[in-house]
Amino acid sequence: MNNFPYIDILILAMVAVFIINRLKNTLGKKTGNEHDLAEKYSGKHFKESKPDKISRSRDKKQIDTSERFFHNNPVLNDQLKNINKIDNSFSTENFLDGAQKAFEYIIKEYSEENIISLKNLLGKNIYEMFEKQIKNRSQKKENLDINIIGIKEVEVIGVELKKNLAKIKVKFLSEQVQVTKDEKEKIIDGDPNQILMITENWTFSKDLKNKNPSWLLEKIEETN
Repeated sequence: MNNFPYIDILILAMVAVFIINRLKNTLGKKTGNEHDLAEKYSGKHFKESKPDKISRSRDKKQIDTSERFFHNNPVLNDQLKNINKIDNSFSTENFLDGAQKAFEYIIKEYSEENIISLKNLLGKNIYEMFEKQIKNRSQKKENLDINIIGIKEVEVIGVELKKNLAKIKVKFLSEQVQVTKDEKEKIIDGDPNQILMITENWTFSKDLKNKNPSWLLEKIEETN
C-alpha cells in the first residue's frame, strides 16, 4: 500500500518525458521553409512587392494618351488622340453620345420652329439657314412634322484639328417620317405611313480651350 505514491510519481515522470519529447520533435523539426518564411516576414526580400509595381505601371498606361484607343481607322484615331491631348476630358464614346442627343433635339426643335432654343447649338451659317427655312414655311402657312423612328448608325467619319479648333464629321443613319401640312392640316408633301432611311453627315466644331463643353453644329450634308 505504501508503494503506490512512488508508482504515481513514476508514471507522472514518464508522462512528462513523453510530452517533452513530443514538443521537441514538433517544434525542432526542420521543414525546409525556414528561409522563405524568414525572408517573407523580415521584409528584406519581400517578393510580393512586384504586383504593386505592375499595378502602378498599368495605371500609368491607362492615363497615357498614347495607349488610348479612339477609332478603328488609324488616321482618325491619331487625330482624335490629338484632340484628347488638348482636352483630356474628350472621348469618342462621350462625344458620340452627345452628338446623337444633339441630332434628336435639333431636328425636333427645328420641325417645331423653335429656332431660339437652337441658338447656342448651331454655328452662325446653319442658324441663319434654319431661320430662313422656318420663315419661309411660316409665310406659306406650312408645318413640317419630323418623327425620328430610330437611329441605326452613329459614326465618326472625319476629323480636322487646326490649333485649338476641332471639327468632327459624324454619319447618322436614321429612320424618319417626314410630313408637310398646310394650315388646314392637309398633307401636301410626304407620307405619314412611309418610313424614310436617311443618311446625313453632320459636322460639329469646338474651340478646345473654351470651357463651354458644347459642340456647335456647323454643317449638314445629306447623302444617298
